[in-house]
Amino acid sequence: MKKVMGVDLAGLEKNPTGIAVLSDKTLRTRVVHEDEEIINICEREKVKLIAIDAPLTLPHRRTLRTADKHLIELGFKVFPPLFSGMRSLTYRGISLSQTLRRRGFKVIEVHPRTSGMILFRESDRKEWIKSLVRNGWIVKKDMNKHEVDACIAAITALFYLRDRSIEIGRGKGKIIIPSTSFAQALR
Repeated sequence: MKKVMGVDLAGLEKNPTGIAVLSDKTLRTRVVHEDEEIINICEREKVKLIAIDAPLTLPHRRTLRTADKHLIELGFKVFPPLFSGMRSLTYRGISLSQTLRRRGFKVIEVHPRTSGMILFRESDRKEWIKSLVRNGWIVKKDMNKHEVDACIAAITALFYLRDRSIEIGRGKGKIIIPSTSFAQALR
């Protein structure tokens, strides 16, 4: 299996960003801070796909993108990309994804809270990890929430590679979520 990487991106480099590299059923996680650290891991690990938990596009005219509106209509909670607390994350996500793409990486936008709810029918991150372990996934025991979200981002990337995902939104502003019809495979 090709390696994929999940990134739970922080809005500012001084804050922790969770990273998860998925190979087979092993999720290796760590916390980093700077964009250059993320890029170096991508290059060193030779990942096929990077799934980033951050808005990677700006909305046209309004506060919400089509993808954000659709997730809200489906009952999931997302914040507008230009909401005051999200603005730095959005601009960092756009910049990082552009840099990674220029270096030849494929990058998708994901929303781990939504993916976790779809995959595990549960909002508790600890329960997500317990379910993964019960089903033979190898994960670190003492992960923080950023590492857990990075794991779910990486798993969403795996679903995407296996054509077991749904693209929410239009054009470049799509958010990838797992298909509910395949989510049972993880439980």
